[in-house]
Amino acid sequence: MKESLRRRDYRQYRFRKKEWTLSVMTAVAITLFLAWFFYRNLLCGILLSPIGWFWFQNKKRKEGEKCRAALTEQFKECILSASASLQAGYAVENAFMESREDVRNLYGENSMMYEELEGIRRGLVMNLPLEELLLDFGERSGCEEIKQFAQMFSVAKRGGGSLPDVIRTSSSLISERIEARQEVRILLSGRIMEQNVMRVMPFAIVFYVSSIYQGFFQPLYEDLSGRGIMTLCLLLYLAAIFAGEKIFQGIWHQMEGEWKKPKIAAMARTGILGKMAVLGEKMAATFQGRGGPKNGEERIRKSLEIIYPDEAREDLLRKYLGGKIGLSILVLLLGSFLSLCLWLKGAGGADQENLPLVILGLSAAAAVGIFFLMDKDLFDQVKKRRELLQLTYPDLVHELALYLVAGMTIRSAFLRLGKKYEYAAFACREMQAGQSEAVAYEHFGKRAGVREYVKLSALLCQNLKKGSNALMSRLEEEASASMESRIQSGKRLGEEAETKLLIPMVMLLAVVTLMIMIPAFSMMGA
Repeated sequence: MKESLRRRDYRQYRFRKKEWTLSVMTAVAITLFLAWFFYRNLLCGILLSPIGWFWFQNKKRKEGEKCRAALTEQFKECILSASASLQAGYAVENAFMESREDVRNLYGENSMMYEELEGIRRGLVMNLPLEELLLDFGERSGCEEIKQFAQMFSVAKRGGGSLPDVIRTSSSLISERIEARQEVRILLSGRIMEQNVMRVMPFAIVFYVSSIYQGFFQPLYEDLSGRGIMTLCLLLYLAAIFAGEKIFQGIWHQMEGEWKKPKIAAMARTGILGKMAVLGEKMAATFQGRGGPKNGEERIRKSLEIIYPDEAREDLLRKYLGGKIGLSILVLLLGSFLSLCLWLKGAGGADQENLPLVILGLSAAAAVGIFFLMDKDLFDQVKKRRELLQLTYPDLVHELALYLVAGMTIRSAFLRLGKKYEYAAFACREMQAGQSEAVAYEHFGKRAGVREYVKLSALLCQNLKKGSNALMSRLEEEASASMESRIQSGKRLGEEAETKLLIPMVMLLAVVTLMIMIPAFSMMGA
């Protein structure tokens, strides 16, 4: 891409001068307001300046997300218009140029998409390929849908695929995806509004009480103990805001299918816990070698393979059992050491002579409880992993359908999907190692352990055996059905959010309670 055609990078949001000034002034105002409200001293705003900085950064992140969402919506209208022009007989380049007028009528000449189309027009005048211009736009956009469309268009252009079919199918599938995402945002918007109202309530209640009983809160600002209470209230208030933001971000990350391998204590291999895990592995190997108890081992093994699919299967169970045994032994040893110290010290008196035995019994019970309860934590992680696989399934089917429309074979499409989706990567490795496609697709469904993936693997295997021409229509139907399932999952996550948001609500209630009860008790004491 020539330097003269380089355009705006949407991945890093930059405030305009007026937006930057307004955001900085708002951040300063918030900092000074908190300093006055909690300490009645504006100079404390210097100490609270990190709060304003964090608010500014959070504002920048949210504005960037809003900007990319608006760009994706405008892009959807652009490709719908281009698809209509292609059906009318226009060439691909001319179809995109014609879509400029529709974008201008809908969003104006100052819209992001119109500026991008104007840049594409200038690039075409300079004899730059359309696919290169779209790839550059997709990379700068930071939007998965735009980047995906650009890649599909490039594959179809170079591989001789049907460009009208690519644009038509892409426009319909991407539209469904965007609409599903917007519906989830609407479902969560009510929860966000409730959270914003709750953040304002402590200030509203305090101002209301102050207007009726002047001087009621004065004890909180006079001495060191009162300022300590207000500092605690400030920390609780900030913790409530942080918890609420984390809950919403976690839900959205779940909807996007983002996954981080959980840190299971039994799989730790560092520090003293790691050393105890090595000892536990030796004990586990001894029990297994003697034909020890096998209850639940197969379920644990399958669960570990779902969470850690890239590790050697024969080592997973041994490491996990060793970690459980090692952690249980560590808890038992610590309890025994504490009991021994109390016993040698005399337990502090005759009335506490049974204390060492009590602590020893509690540590033994804790060790047994850890050994068995860690399995529940493992199974909960597996359940969460399967839910995330279900949420990412629509994206996987969409991309597979688009690659096939672009003219790629199923094998080539899977090689592309393997760069993004973990379980598709394993199928690619099996095929590259010489395994047949049918077996690799079958293992792909079984390895995920989710009904939708098993259905997709069966569909692919059936296509290989019978050569069905209806694969594309079946994939489009599967993508549409999976989007409906995703919307239902969004509703469920919204209901779960309502329960989780009780935590920040309780924190905000604690702030109000402390600020009202402490002055009330001090007045009663006076």
